[in-house]
Amino acid sequence: MNSISINGKKTTFSGKGNISIANGIVTVGGIPVQDLEGLGPQVNIVINGDVENLISEYGDITIHGTTKNVTTKNGNVQCGVVSGNVDTKNGNVSCGNVQGDVNTKNGNISRR
Repeated sequence: MNSISINGKKTTFSGKGNISIANGIVTVGGIPVQDLEGLGPQVNIVINGDVENLISEYGDITIHGTTKNVTTKNGNVQCGVVSGNVDTKNGNVSCGNVQGDVNTKNGNISRR
């Protein structure tokens, strides 16, 4: 069972679904996760397990597992193996092996 923790609020999910964080609402596999709604201005996202795609408007992202794609407009990204791409407009990226592209407009890129 995978888990997602946002600002300390934790919930579990199964499979490698898509996670989206937009307009203060978190969805996992297209289903709103009610107990994580109403996020504040500072968002810290931690995924324990594998996820297919993670898309966020803002927030620092840490993934303890594998992922296909990670996208955020504003925030740092830390992750392990990525089979696709990592994109952030404003933030640093620190990842393991990335099979696709890593892009940041304002930030640093490093491999861990």
